[in-house]
Amino acid sequence: MSTEFIRLPEVHRDLRGHEFYPPAGQMAKIPPLYATEDVPSKDKIMHVRYFASWGEWYVAELDPNTGLAYGWAVLGNYMTQGEWGYFDLPALESIGADYRPPQIVQRDLWHTPQPAHDCLPKGRFRYS
Repeated sequence: MSTEFIRLPEVHRDLRGHEFYPPAGQMAKIPPLYATEDVPSKDKIMHVRYFASWGEWYVAELDPNTGLAYGWAVLGNYMTQGEWGYFDLPALESIGADYRPPQIVQRDLWHTPQPAHDCLPKGRFRYS
């Protein structure tokens, strides 16, 4: 697999103050979609964390050319209600600036890749 990828657009880069997508070296380490199907959910590595006042998203797999990600996400303040599934990073990057104050999604610059069982909220439902 090539480590080259298309740099996805960022419409809220100035408002956010940092890049939404991880640096190329970090992106290259995220497995492609379906690569971790045989890994138990609790053992999947969460490579990137995104957050807003209204949700959190953890990326385990990624298509770097489209921004389609697989991982764990939760909306609202009910951290035990999150689910595993697919989400569109370009869509997340582009929403929230119209609210006052802005409710944009940000990348956690201090998140380090780690297994789901170490970084996802405790007490969450375990669908898979």
